[in-house]
Amino acid sequence: MPVSDTDICEYEVDLGLIETAVRKAGLIAKAAFISDKPEIWNKSGNHPVTDADIAVNDYLAGILGEARPGYGWLSEETPDDHSRHTCRRTFVVDPIDGTQAFIDRSPNFAVSVAVIENGRSIAGALYNPLRDEMYTAIRDGGAKLNGRSISVRDSDRIEHIRMVGYPRKFRRLGWPDMDVSIVNSMAYRVALVASGAKHATVSFTPKSDWDLAAAELIVCEAGGVITNLTGQRFRYDQDSVSETGVICAGPKLHALLLDRVKPTVAAYRKSDNKIRDFGFMGTHMTDRTEKPVQLLHLVIGGELVDPSRTEFRDLTQIDFVGAFPNYADARDAWKSAAQRTVDNAHMRYFVLHAHELIDPDKDGFIG
Repeated sequence: MPVSDTDICEYEVDLGLIETAVRKAGLIAKAAFISDKPEIWNKSGNHPVTDADIAVNDYLAGILGEARPGYGWLSEETPDDHSRHTCRRTFVVDPIDGTQAFIDRSPNFAVSVAVIENGRSIAGALYNPLRDEMYTAIRDGGAKLNGRSISVRDSDRIEHIRMVGYPRKFRRLGWPDMDVSIVNSMAYRVALVASGAKHATVSFTPKSDWDLAAAELIVCEAGGVITNLTGQRFRYDQDSVSETGVICAGPKLHALLLDRVKPTVAAYRKSDNKIRDFGFMGTHMTDRTEKPVQLLHLVIGGELVDPSRTEFRDLTQIDFVGAFPNYADARDAWKSAAQRTVDNAHMRYFVLHAHELIDPDKDGFIG
C-alpha cells in the first residue's frame, strides 16, 4: 500500500529528530572512545557492555522520550517493557552497536535508532562517529549517506564478492572464494551493503531487533533485500526480540546467498549435536566444553607511510613488543607502547590476534 504524503511528512519529522539525536549521541561515544578509559562488564550470555553504552542510552532515552512521550521504547541497554505492543510508534535503539569493536579500539561501531509502526521501520538513522558517516532513510523515501542518495551493488554470482562476515565460517562451509572483511557491528555491516561499499553480509548467529531496525530500512530503501536465514522479512512487534541470522545483499545476490544457506539451515535443524556439528559457527567460548585455552596475541609497532592506512614505511624496523596469552595483557602492553609515540603521528602500535590465523575456532585445535 503506497505511503501518503501526510505519512511521508510525519516520517521526515521523526527522521529529523532521531538524526539529530544519534549525531549528538555519537559524539558522546566518540569522546569515550578517545579517552580510552571504559568501564567494561559482561551482561548475560557473556555480552560485553561499557559505561559508554549506558551513557549513550541514557542520553537518547532522555532526549527522545521528552520529544515523543507517547512513543514506546526498546533498547539493548534497557529492560523490555513491551511498550512496542501498545504504542502506535516505538523507538528501537542500539546505543553502541559493535561494543566489542569499541572495546577493541576499532572504528567499526555505530549508534542506531529507528522508529517503528505496525512492526515495520518507518524512519532510521545510523551514525558512525569515528568515520563521520550518517546513514538515514524513511519508508518510501530512499536512503542517504551524509545527505547523498545511496544504492546497493548487486551481483549475479557469489565468487569474489566483497562480503562482510567471519572468514573461518565460510571456509568451513565450503563457500566460494570471497573478499571477506570482519566488522563487529551488525548494523554497520548492513549499512556498508546499503552504500555499495560491500556486496553482502551474512550472519549465522541470532541478531536482535535493535541491531536491525534502522539498518534494515536503510538497505531496503537503497534497493537491497534483507531477511533471516530462511528468507523471512523481519518484524519488530513480536514477543521475542531475537532474529535467526541475517542475509543482506542486492536482489540477485540475495537469492543466490539464500540458496547457499538453505542446506546449512536444514542440516542444523536435523543435527542431534549442534555444538559438535556447528560449534564452529558460534562466537561464544561458553558454547564449548573444553577448558579455557591461552590465545596468542602479538603486540608490534612501526612507522606508517600514511597514519590512516596500514602500510609500514620499513618492515625491517618493526618494534616487536611481545607475545601475550590473553587480550588484557596484550592491551596493557599496547597502551604502554602507544603512549611513547605522541611525538610521531606516523608511529603506530597494534595488537595482532595470531590465534585467529593458526586456531580460527579458538578451541585449541588447528585446522
